[in-house]
Amino acid sequence: MKIALIGFSNSGKTTLFNAITHQKIDTSPSITPPDVIHKGIIQVEDSRLKNISELVKPKKTTFATVECIDTAGLLKNNPVHNSKIIKNITEADALIYVLRGFEDLSIPYQFDSIDPLRDFSELEYEFLIIDLDLVTKRIERMDEQKKKGQKINEREREVLIFLQEHLENGKPLRTAQISDEQFIEIRHLNFLTLKPLLAVTNVDEKTFNSGKYKDLDFITICGSLESEISQLPYDEVYNFLDAMGVDEPVSKKIIKKVYEILNYITFFTIISQEVRAWSIHKGTKAVEAAGKIHSDIQRGFIKAEVISYEDFLSVQGDLGLAKQKGILRLEGKEYEVKDGDIITFRFKV
Repeated sequence: MKIALIGFSNSGKTTLFNAITHQKIDTSPSITPPDVIHKGIIQVEDSRLKNISELVKPKKTTFATVECIDTAGLLKNNPVHNSKIIKNITEADALIYVLRGFEDLSIPYQFDSIDPLRDFSELEYEFLIIDLDLVTKRIERMDEQKKKGQKINEREREVLIFLQEHLENGKPLRTAQISDEQFIEIRHLNFLTLKPLLAVTNVDEKTFNSGKYKDLDFITICGSLESEISQLPYDEVYNFLDAMGVDEPVSKKIIKKVYEILNYITFFTIISQEVRAWSIHKGTKAVEAAGKIHSDIQRGFIKAEVISYEDFLSVQGDLGLAKQKGILRLEGKEYEVKDGDIITFRFKV
């Protein structure tokens, strides 16, 4: 899973990136070259995994992770600069708009006022135009091929015509009613406004405490504060959060939302003294989840031995007792994995 932070220059993207990846990238208020990109890994904190490990006492506990990329800031009315940045986010599974909500004269801004809602609209418009240009050129190319007698994918063209009309009406593609079959036809094009979206307003500490932007449907964070928190020893983090009136680290808050917008769930495995969390799409079948671990397990899939997280805790991790109680069950290939399932895959290759 990959997420990309995107926003206008000096909106606080890299400060947020540092906070959620525990890095110390320079955040000086200067324009970053468009080809610069920062990459980091976010560990997905999950109390369920910790509880399972306490019962099993494995040699290794492995959390799920999310890859995060931080691009250079976009510049208003600078398509050459922006196009180079856009190339870095096309493969992301979800986008996070970072919107400036802090006033600081020492950090210049290309707009004459601070307005997160305006910046959100500007970003949406920027990406909508890019998608419209892509879909228009794709249709034109297909029509030229057809005139030359070449065979084209008529189903893809039909979907593209529908998407073109949607974009021309000023609507991002994530608001279009696209079926799974239609999505298959156009997913290779990586439309930006089709990607799941999360918006984050980055404010200063005073604004954060005032609740100024609470009416916006965005996550509001104090990036500078969160960046400081990310550098603290783990056992000091929650004491500091309590003192500052923050309920949880921004990384945890953002990952929860990312899982929500991507429709992801988590299952667990206990293999060779390792307890591990795995992220999959909701609705994934058991045989597909097996492939998440290794292609050989998927290829030689026989059965999945499944127990829910809650049932696992109820028997204190004793799978023998779970069998006696009938709460450890065997499922086939078509079983739909549930959030929190603990699974042992039986396979033969």
